[in-house]
Amino acid sequence: MSYKDLNVYQRAYQVAIDLHRFLERSGDKFSTDENNQFKSMSRDIIGNIAEGYSQRTARAKRFFNFKALDIINRLMLDIDFLHDTKRMPDKEYSSFYSEYEICAKMLYKFNQSILEKAETPKEEVAVAA
Repeated sequence: MSYKDLNVYQRAYQVAIDLHRFLERSGDKFSTDENNQFKSMSRDIIGNIAEGYSQRTARAKRFFNFKALDIINRLMLDIDFLHDTKRMPDKEYSSFYSEYEICAKMLYKFNQSILEKAETPKEEVAVAA
């Protein structure tokens, strides 16, 4: 299994691709800096998920997942701003916002499962296996 098998990674990857395509189609609605910022943030989300997956300790895994959550929250704020300034249409706004909201919930639950596994005594893990 790899990070690519994680449902949250797959979902965040697809919404990143959709956001990139939207930005490319939008022409001059966004400045070069805004375009670069949104593209970078969407890639940073999936990058942090991938990096967290490769970490050995639960604490390190959760650290990278929380970094991804922070970026999602910032991206959602920026999507709100673009919508409120009439530069992102309602349809795209609803789609991107809800997809990133789902990714955030998935990451939060994933972090909870990592924490629960880390807190399970090793004897219980051995018995459960």
